[in-house]
Amino acid sequence: MTQNSELKLPAQRALDYIAYAQDPVGGGWRYAARQAGDTSMVGWQIMALQSGSMAYLEVDPAVMQKAEQFLDGVQADGGATYGYIGPGDRPATSSIGLLCRMYLGWSHKRPALKRGVQQIAARGPSEVDMYYNYYATQLLFQYARGKGTLWTRWNMRMRDRLIQLQEKNGHETGSWFMAYPHSSVGGRLYCTSLATLILEVYYRHLPIHQESATAAPRP
Repeated sequence: MTQNSELKLPAQRALDYIAYAQDPVGGGWRYAARQAGDTSMVGWQIMALQSGSMAYLEVDPAVMQKAEQFLDGVQADGGATYGYIGPGDRPATSSIGLLCRMYLGWSHKRPALKRGVQQIAARGPSEVDMYYNYYATQLLFQYARGKGTLWTRWNMRMRDRLIQLQEKNGHETGSWFMAYPHSSVGGRLYCTSLATLILEVYYRHLPIHQESATAAPRP
């Protein structure tokens, strides 16, 4: 994003390591190099690879093809929902899987994608699960291209709820914390980071099917 030439080599090396660490059999990623994957880790790697590709760094297309193989193995309902290490329908992993499918080339007109997005939209934002909210917000933003009723309805609920829950007293002012299993490990820093990233979706991500950054939607 900065066009800083000093960052090119470290960024390329990070992408190269992601490619090396991919499970050569199942096509996913997990916590050790070449370990059989899980959908959560796969989501982070695909986002990194896609960002690198958009920054004109080198990404082997075969890596993305193997990632699709992993997603095929954890999908259910024809690709509308996704599990963690096998087929399923978990809110967070379904959001991750559907977002990855869009990054890997699925058209927003694809029936399975449309069906999955509508299910996430109907479920709505979570009161406590910020990880699901993080990926679901990106999914809705990308699918709706940052406009229309589907995105507006989601965004108003998500945005207004986060503003309401932001701490307003003492040394914790400006932060967030939601009591949930992941939050007990990541704590206030984890919740605050994800809340901030959710609120920045308009600015951090150019809609996948949009060619010009000058046409990016505003909040």
